[in-house]
Amino acid sequence: MKNKNSAVNHRPNARTIHITKYMDGVFEETEDSISWEEPLEIRICNSNSGTCTQFAVTMRTPGEDEDLAAGLLLTEGILKNPLDFKTEKTGKVESNVIEAWLADYSGEMDLKRQIPSYSSCGLCGKTSIDQVFVKGARIQHTFRAIRPEIILSLPEKMHLHQKMFSETGGLHGAALFTSDGAILAWAEDIGRHNAVDKVLGRSFIQGYLEKGKILQISGRAGFEIVQKAAIAGIPILSSVSAPSSLAVETAEAFGITLLCFVRGNRFNIYTHGSRITGQLMAEHRDKF
Repeated sequence: MKNKNSAVNHRPNARTIHITKYMDGVFEETEDSISWEEPLEIRICNSNSGTCTQFAVTMRTPGEDEDLAAGLLLTEGILKNPLDFKTEKTGKVESNVIEAWLADYSGEMDLKRQIPSYSSCGLCGKTSIDQVFVKGARIQHTFRAIRPEIILSLPEKMHLHQKMFSETGGLHGAALFTSDGAILAWAEDIGRHNAVDKVLGRSFIQGYLEKGKILQISGRAGFEIVQKAAIAGIPILSSVSAPSSLAVETAEAFGITLLCFVRGNRFNIYTHGSRITGQLMAEHRDKF
């Protein structure tokens, strides 16, 4: 049968399209929900001079654009004070351009992230490897070690808030938790980096970022997500999938506890295991 391949409906996070489904030798005309993806241009504007500079173009799931812009600027080392951050959409209400007005932006920083940054790759908008290493302090957070059961409960708690993932199966999720497993913020996006930026941006703007101790993500733990956690001061990063070698090295350097393959009744500790109780003997902790 012919696939109509045309959208029949859409809403902020998903589109419903006509498809042809094949199963057990039978073709069937039906409908399917797919993730919505559109570009967002982020501009940095000086509140004093009124001038704006293009910062980045990123593919994202529409919605929560202010959170996305705030999180991206925060983890790039540009946004320092939530009180200095104001945004406005240009043109129509559904515009794909957002202006971030920063009172303390001098215009002197090197803004070279002016080529498209795609949702699947948080580094696609970087012009050189040197720009990847945003300065961040080594995390020294001390609190009572977390029980493994709390870590194992986080993916399901995050999943309960992934309403569009349940419908489309095509969105990444991120969530910020306290040390006792209470959820503070969550977000979904077609790009895992965008989901993280939305969570961190919202937490930063609303003033509870410091309460966040564990960042849970649905995808793999790549270098830039570890870097984002470091800049935001999050001591524990938990992933349901695999890490990269550079992610492990970065987590070790920044003092982040990196947990991966957090599934069912298991997870792997890659760095700074002393924040998790009962997992490693004291003399072997922090050697991963």
